[in-house]
Amino acid sequence: MTEDAHPAPQPTRPRYRRRRAPLGEHVAAVIAGLQRRYRDDAPEAIAVLARLRRAVNEAPGGASIREACHLPEEVTRHEYLPQDEPSFSEQALHTTVTLWALHQQSRREKPMHTGGTTFAAAIRRLALASPNEETVYRRFTALGTASTYSELTFHARGIVAQLRDAQIGFDYGLLADDLRTFQRGMEASTGLSGPERVRALWGREYWRIEPESSPTENSKTAASSDEQE
Repeated sequence: MTEDAHPAPQPTRPRYRRRRAPLGEHVAAVIAGLQRRYRDDAPEAIAVLARLRRAVNEAPGGASIREACHLPEEVTRHEYLPQDEPSFSEQALHTTVTLWALHQQSRREKPMHTGGTTFAAAIRRLALASPNEETVYRRFTALGTASTYSELTFHARGIVAQLRDAQIGFDYGLLADDLRTFQRGMEASTGLSGPERVRALWGREYWRIEPESSPTENSKTAASSDEQE
């Protein structure tokens, strides 16, 4: 029996891709539907986005917009729903939907909610495309050092404005999951608070995006590889 001269290639590791939790799936579905109708110039969707943008600084439920308030039972089934304040999921839903409305404003040529791209990865791409990468990175670190939800969303609005100008989208469903985690307390298994877990996650995701090599750099890399064989 002879050995195969051309063995089958080994499978490569899949690229990093996060899955949404039930909250993230709901948020992604709500925004995707609105986004599609807005880009088709549906008057109803245009009106909803205008209301969402005006509600960005309001408390969840204050503007009584269904898209920013309603959560299905599969999201709330195991969550405590306080009587006098929004739940973690309600707060995250309101924040993400209103942020997306700011992000998508007057941008019908391109969707700003894009599945699979994390918030941190989008910021990294913004930094790499910016003439001053350090300025974007400083905004990212300010976001990461936020200790309260209001501080976090304040910095997030500034970054979303920059992403809108650069026409860089990301997955708002994943952001909703992160914002819910941010509000949670200490986790017994890790010993980390919600803000600490989100900070660590975003730091990893930011640095997983590598600069794209230029054609000259690719040629040099290929030549170096040939020499080592």
